[in-house]
Amino acid sequence: MFSLGVITLLPIAVVAVSSMTKPWDLVLPDPVTSFGACKEGNYLYVYGGHVGDAHVYSEKTHSLSFVRLNLKKKKNWEELPFRIPLQGFGMAAYDGKIFISGGSRATNKEDEESNLSSLAQVSVFDVRKKTWSKTTPLPEPRSSHEMVSHNGKLYVIGGWNMQNGVGQKWHRHGLSADLSKEPIEWKKLPETEWTVRANSAAVVNDGLYVVGGIDDNGTLNSVNRLDLSSMKWSEVNDFPGTNRLKAFGSASVNLRGNLLVGSFSYQPRILIDSNNTWMPTSAKIKEKRFFHRLVPMNQCKVLFVGGASWDGHLNTIEELDFSNDLNLKKNAQTQNKGIIDRNFWPGFRGSGNSKSKSKNLPLNWSDEKNLLWKKTLVGYGQSTPVVFGNRIFTTSTKGKMSEELLIQCHAVSNGKLLWKREFEAPVKIERSQYVSQAAPSPVVDSKAIYTFFESGKMLAMSHEGKMLWERTLTQEYGSFEGNHGVGSSLFQSADSLGLLIDHAGSSYLLKINKRNGKNVWKIDREKRVSWSTPTLERGENERVYLSSNGVVEAFDFSTGEKIWGIQAVEGNTVASPTLTDNLVIIGSSKEGHCMAFNRRNSTAAQKRVTWVAEDASSSFSSPLATDRHVYFVNRAGVATCHDIRNGKKHWNLRLPGSCWASSIHGASRIYFFTKDGITTVINDDGGNEILAENQLSIDGRIYGVAVSEKGFVFRTGSELISVGIL
Repeated sequence: MFSLGVITLLPIAVVAVSSMTKPWDLVLPDPVTSFGACKEGNYLYVYGGHVGDAHVYSEKTHSLSFVRLNLKKKKNWEELPFRIPLQGFGMAAYDGKIFISGGSRATNKEDEESNLSSLAQVSVFDVRKKTWSKTTPLPEPRSSHEMVSHNGKLYVIGGWNMQNGVGQKWHRHGLSADLSKEPIEWKKLPETEWTVRANSAAVVNDGLYVVGGIDDNGTLNSVNRLDLSSMKWSEVNDFPGTNRLKAFGSASVNLRGNLLVGSFSYQPRILIDSNNTWMPTSAKIKEKRFFHRLVPMNQCKVLFVGGASWDGHLNTIEELDFSNDLNLKKNAQTQNKGIIDRNFWPGFRGSGNSKSKSKNLPLNWSDEKNLLWKKTLVGYGQSTPVVFGNRIFTTSTKGKMSEELLIQCHAVSNGKLLWKREFEAPVKIERSQYVSQAAPSPVVDSKAIYTFFESGKMLAMSHEGKMLWERTLTQEYGSFEGNHGVGSSLFQSADSLGLLIDHAGSSYLLKINKRNGKNVWKIDREKRVSWSTPTLERGENERVYLSSNGVVEAFDFSTGEKIWGIQAVEGNTVASPTLTDNLVIIGSSKEGHCMAFNRRNSTAAQKRVTWVAEDASSSFSSPLATDRHVYFVNRAGVATCHDIRNGKKHWNLRLPGSCWASSIHGASRIYFFTKDGITTVINDDGGNEILAENQLSIDGRIYGVAVSEKGFVFRTGSELISVGIL
């Protein structure tokens, strides 16, 4: 067995090799681990490393090999001038040069105690001249780290300073160097809250990803990303590494703009950045390995080189073709572009239907059971949290006059605050229980978080908190008039935002370009006070449906052209429309005005009303529709269930309180969220048997609920609470 401290690897059966995997007959000069490998021009370069038994270090356990292979011919290794025995160093190529940074070296004899120590030197190999030179050393000795090159810069991340076989200091600062300058100058990257060594790293889409490794607490699957534009660190969903090794000694590479990671597993994985998940590849390796290297041959093929297996060091090379996997990833991103899937909750009512495909929704929870975490929010807000991957975004206001606007980003996994941004409100609004306080909900997609506040400020931020654009609607079109503020939330398509401003002043409907924040079109409307949010029908023909204080309307979202409209509706000032295949269902606080409309263009206006819900009203929460039923909740907290074909009522169910957040359908259940923190759960089969009533101790009221990968995220005015299946 091959042992690394307390970690022991046991033999596991070898899987069959797929047609995308090609083991090479040509092997490395040495079975080697903790070495360097990279591609420059048409050549694969391999340098140094460890060749002895695990945890045995002496002058004889360092490889003395520096070779290259012509990847077009793949015949013989060419020996190159060797520089210095090293292991655990960084190696990267750029513009005809190979750079080697730091690393560790033992100079003791075989029978002497190891003096393995980290070094600071940086060496440069000119591939044309085949000569070595020195450049500016690292600020401190460093080993067991990673180094990558990107856009003419070197990035060093992870590692520690070990002297005489003992780790002396973890490095919390990565380093960067601009290779256009001579001599190069090492600059510190932003300090990290974490420490790691034996990690892998790659730069993909202007983000430096740090994957796995080990710290004082053991092996890791954690993934962190440094945005190279904003220079801010953020968390990415954990790599799904298995067994005790996790992603210790993993290897990462940028493959055609995709992050590919191989750990001690037959199964490499690609990060799907549109929903922050790890896609298993169809191409698999024959020999599980770690402390190996990944080297791209071309846009689709990657070499898995050397490393260690359960019974020792490897000298083998496997060539994997990921063309099928990259096509699958592209299709997945196209299908999910700008719209919800089960891994995120991108806006008010999710994607506008209050439905979740997640199978991980809990049935029971309390303060003692399935409560994952609870965090206090800065400021106060009434908006729904939105979720993308491992990030939860919320909006709040702060101050007696709501003079400060806040956007906060927390981690789904543990509730940790990842970043917070504050902005001055363009309009001061005296805070009271009768005026909206950060009531409009934001939306999020794979590129940004988009927010709107009742003071008129609109902001687009990257997932790491970098400002992308901003505008102020109250400066452009006049102040918002009315006694209770503005509550309509943003809605989105793949490339655009939508916003309805119906108030006591000049009202309008906007379509806004996500990329630059500019209007695609603006439709002026009559004065009409309302707090409802439109619902967008996605697909080949995008249409937006409005239910707003006396009217129900349909617009072509591409052009802004009005398709149809119905008047003489009453009480429809808060609830948002709900769509089915043929119907648009609206909620109203006035009995006799919860109804369904035929969405077809050709339907005459007098025949557009399909049914009126029997004995129903809908106050704050919006209607919830399944294939067979529709549910309303009135102001008093009485839920009613109706036949979706004709609106006839099946039953009443008195809930423990009124509901300000909309109900959610998921995991074959209906969840009713009362404002006081009690959630009533029933089956979605049309019955009203209560499966569970779950109570949380909360500060204030439940204003919004989102679905995350873990379960539910509740938002009160000043709290964020996560419940889920442990």
